[in-house]
Amino acid sequence: MSRATTCHAAWLELVGDLLQGQPGARDFPHARVAGLLQESFDAACCSLHAVDGAWVDHVVAGWPEGYLPRVPSLGVLPDATTHPLIRWYSVTGSSAAQVLGRVPREVAPAAMTAEWSAFARHFGITHQLSLPLRVGNGMEAYVVSRPDDDFTDADAGLATLVLPALTALVRQHRVLLDVPAWRCDRVRAAGLTEREFAVLTLLGEGLTAQAIAHRLTASPRTVQKHLEHLYRKLGVRDRLMAVQRARDAGLLARPPGSGGPRGTTDPAPLVPHPRGEDHHLAAPASRSGVRRRPAG
Repeated sequence: MSRATTCHAAWLELVGDLLQGQPGARDFPHARVAGLLQESFDAACCSLHAVDGAWVDHVVAGWPEGYLPRVPSLGVLPDATTHPLIRWYSVTGSSAAQVLGRVPREVAPAAMTAEWSAFARHFGITHQLSLPLRVGNGMEAYVVSRPDDDFTDADAGLATLVLPALTALVRQHRVLLDVPAWRCDRVRAAGLTEREFAVLTLLGEGLTAQAIAHRLTASPRTVQKHLEHLYRKLGVRDRLMAVQRARDAGLLARPPGSGGPRGTTDPAPLVPHPRGEDHHLAAPASRSGVRRRPAG
């Protein structure tokens, strides 16, 4: 079996595990994703970054552990004024993968690129490829790095294929991140997959099929198929009945103040994660086990 075939099979297995698995996983498999990215792009290391609203870079984690040393005191702050890739995303707002060496000089002048290269060499890094998960008021991204050969057109093409699936997995995980464990138990008992539960959760928030598709980086037709599966498993015929049946069964939280059957309420939820959707990596500690200082 070729290396390319092995990598493709590994990505399909990861996607299948997360989309069709049973709800309840509290940790996103960052290390597993990083390992696949390293193998797929023949990279020396992979790092997860959170760039705050001021476009200052914070390394959340790196793999293999210990490959990236502490930032040397060279007076260089990785932000939109010093890092060509961060500059690219802050200026263009692009959500596509990008190679460090392909950032146009109109965006990152030669002097800026040279200064960053001198800084990055202390990390054993010469070439980088960024796969952004979110771009807006700051960004989040996986970055794969090499010390020698630059990334090719084939690498850029592969990143274009991998990024949508990776983004969809991350977005699904965020939708279900704060769901209490007891509710996941009930969802598993009802026979729902992780993907179906994510769709049901967003349905309970009042989102349309189009909005759910946008939130999960899926097509409206795919979401409609998930809804059909949900209706069948819940024994209902439309979205309103599905939400009501799911609330009665404890699969969804009831509206605030509504209480449960015979005046009961949902069990006390887990302590919520202290962050909003736009800063999902900005807490000092996350349920993924990654620790970092707050961004912004």
